[in-house]
Amino acid sequence: MNYKTKIRWALLSGITAAICWIIGDIFVAGFEVNPADYPLFSKTYADLVDVDLAVLMLEGSSQRLLFGALIGAMTATLFLPGIWLSYQFFRNRSSWYALFIYFSLILSVVLSPLGHAVYFYVGEIHKAIYHTDASAHPYLLEVASAFTKSLYISWGVAIIVMFASWLAFSILIFAGKTFLPKWAGLLTPFFLTLYQLPLRYILPSSDLKGYIGSAGFNISYLLFFVVIQFLFIKRLPQEKTAYAN
Repeated sequence: MNYKTKIRWALLSGITAAICWIIGDIFVAGFEVNPADYPLFSKTYADLVDVDLAVLMLEGSSQRLLFGALIGAMTATLFLPGIWLSYQFFRNRSSWYALFIYFSLILSVVLSPLGHAVYFYVGEIHKAIYHTDASAHPYLLEVASAFTKSLYISWGVAIIVMFASWLAFSILIFAGKTFLPKWAGLLTPFFLTLYQLPLRYILPSSDLKGYIGSAGFNISYLLFFVVIQFLFIKRLPQEKTAYAN
């Protein structure tokens, strides 16, 4: 497989992964919920649960939540060729900073499936609390607390590593360490995610707001790979110089 073909397949893989994760995010967490509609959590157990998280998935069927969790968790590896493609834009790929960013982004992909899949368990345990007799709630609340803590740790670490890595990538673009124009540093997934934040305040409560809120970072991944395809792919060196550094 020649270098140009590898680039094309890596780009396709990255786009496919982003689409799968957008679908997964929407199915597992793409809800716009008013906590006041569920006083069991917003009032009765407000001091024992993360209220917003507890009510988030109550309206989702088990089949929907399971599909959303699995399509993301089982397609995460498709991001890896896209990460490799991003790495190709470094002028000196043997430098410590290029390798550090490359492996940090790989680590973010490796960490993501667990955090994404745990949403299913968090959603299901809070649905169980909502639909069972109060006599069973003490034990279920303990389980819910453990699942929620697992989500905080697994998803939180993955997001921190991901954001930090893409921010560092942007900084290196600004510093002229890549084949990309310096202004392209404003088009990495880090900044593309920030640009979406105002929409969460501008948009009225709706399904669309829930979709964007849940899938924001993977929408950014999709836009990033599309931008690479249409604006920057020709900036990569030819095969004979691609591995010269």
